[in-house]
Amino acid sequence: MSFNKEDLLVNIKRQAKRLSKLLSIPLGQAQEALAICVYGCDSYSQLLSFLNSESFGDSRIALTALSPKSEIFLFKLLQQHISEILKKFENKFPKSSLDEKNVVSLFGLGYQEFKDKISN
Repeated sequence: MSFNKEDLLVNIKRQAKRLSKLLSIPLGQAQEALAICVYGCDSYSQLLSFLNSESFGDSRIALTALSPKSEIFLFKLLQQHISEILKKFENKFPKSSLDEKNVVSLFGLGYQEFKDKISN
C-alpha cells in the first residue's frame, strides 16, 4: 500500500466496511469508530482532514496504509497499538466481543500472517 492520499482513502473505506459487517453497524458509525478507536482522532472528518493535509502527527495515522503487502514497520506499528485499540473499541462497543484477530482482520490481514510478520 502506498501513502498516496487516494489509496489511503480507499483503504479506510474498506476497513470501515469490514467493521460495519463485523459489528452489524451502519457504515457511518463504523467510519467514526475507526477514526476514534484505531486512529486516535476525534471524528472521521478529522481523520480525513489529516489525510488531506498529509499531516501524520500521530503515528497511528500511518496505519491507514496497512494492508497485506505493507512494509514490516506498519505491522509492528499495529502490534504496538493493538491493546489500546481494543480498549477503545471495548469502551465504544461494550457488548461486542472484538478481539485481536478481529482488529487485524479490519486491515485485510490474516491473523497468522500478522503474527508471522511481527515475529521477524
